[in-house]
Amino acid sequence: MASFCKSVCKSNKCKTTIRSDTASYVWTIEDFHFHEAKGEQLLSSAFSSVTNNRVKWRLVLWPDGDTDEKDSIGLFIYLSIHSSIENNKKIFAGTTFYVVNSKGKEESKCPLSIREFSILTNRAGWGLFIKKDGEFRNKILSNNTLTIRCEVKFSDMECITTSTSSHQCDCGIKMPECNLSDNFASLIKNQTLTDVVLSVNGKEYPAHKAVLAARSPVFCAMFTHSTKESELNRVDIKDIEEAVVEEMLKYIYTGKCENLDGLAEGLLTAADKYDLCGLKVICAKKLIRGLSVENATNVLILADMHHYEDLKRQVIKFIVTNCTEVVNTEAWLKMLSSNSKLANEVCKSILHVNESQMVKYSYTFFAVLLITFLYDVIFPCLYFFFSG
Repeated sequence: MASFCKSVCKSNKCKTTIRSDTASYVWTIEDFHFHEAKGEQLLSSAFSSVTNNRVKWRLVLWPDGDTDEKDSIGLFIYLSIHSSIENNKKIFAGTTFYVVNSKGKEESKCPLSIREFSILTNRAGWGLFIKKDGEFRNKILSNNTLTIRCEVKFSDMECITTSTSSHQCDCGIKMPECNLSDNFASLIKNQTLTDVVLSVNGKEYPAHKAVLAARSPVFCAMFTHSTKESELNRVDIKDIEEAVVEEMLKYIYTGKCENLDGLAEGLLTAADKYDLCGLKVICAKKLIRGLSVENATNVLILADMHHYEDLKRQVIKFIVTNCTEVVNTEAWLKMLSSNSKLANEVCKSILHVNESQMVKYSYTFFAVLLITFLYDVIFPCLYFFFSG
C-alpha cells in the first residue's frame, strides 16, 4: 500500500543563551573636599550580585582625576575576586556609572562597553569621569557629599544551548503544540472528575488524588496508605493560608507560579511541608531578589527553620555585606534573644570576610558578639541566681 506522505522531515531548532549576573552598588563619599585636598585614590568595599558571590568588584575613585588634568574625577571598576582568575579564565562585563544629585536623581549616565577582565587586565573606567565645574559643585556635590551608583552586568561567557525538534511532513499536516499545562489548569479550574477536597479555614478546594500524588511525595504517601485523608477523601490544612494553598495548587497542576508577591514565605513553608522541590527553588529565588536590610533577618530565620541551606547561605552573605545596617534592626535584636545560635552563626561568617572588610566590620562585630553573649550567657545566669 503506497503511502500518501512520501517523506517526513525533522525540523530542529535550538536556542543559545549566555549565563550572566548583575551587581548594583551605591557608593556615598562624605567630606569630599578633604579627599580632594589629599588627592589620593579612594577604594570602595567589595560588592557582588545577590546570586553570585564568587565574583567581587571594587570601585576606585581619583578625586583629582587619573590624568594630568586636576579639574575632573577619575572613576574605575576593578575585578577584585574571582575563583577562576588563578586559572587565567576571563570575565566579560559591561558597566554603567551614574552620578546622583542632591535630590537623589541620577544626573548623568556613563556606560562602558563590554570589556574583558582577567588576571592581566582587571580594570576599566574613565580617567576623566566628570568635570569639577560650578554645576558639579552646586548641583551634585551636596553638603560635600558625592554619591555614585554602579551597575555591572558580567558573564564568564558560558553558553547554554537547548534544542527542540518537531516532525513535519510534506502532506501539510503538522504536529499540534502540546498544551499539557493549559489542559491541567482547566482540569482544576472546571473541577472535572475531582475525587478529593483540600479544606482550608472552611473553604474547600476540589482536586485529584492522582495529580497530587504524582507531584508530591507527601500526598502520594497520604493517599496510598490507610490514612484518614485517604478514607474520607478530605485533607484538612490548618497551618497554611487560603491564598497560599490556591497558588500551591496552581503550581502542582501547571508547574507555574506567577503570583509570588506577598506569598513567597508562605509558599516556601507549604513547599517544604509537601516536598515540592521546584516550588521551593522558585520561592527562594524570589526571596533572594527581594532581600533588604529590613527583611533579611526574617528570611534567614525562615531558611533555618526549613533547613534550606542554599537560601540560608545567600541570606547570610547579604547580612555580612550589610552588617552595620542589619544589626540595628528590630528583627535582628529579637533574634538575639530568641535564636542566639543562629545569630552566632552569622557572627562567625563575619569573621571570615577578607582583611579589607574587617576594618569596616570589626567594631560592629564585637558589639553584636557582646550582645549575643549577654543574651546567651549572662542574662540566664542572673535570672537563675536571683530566682533561686
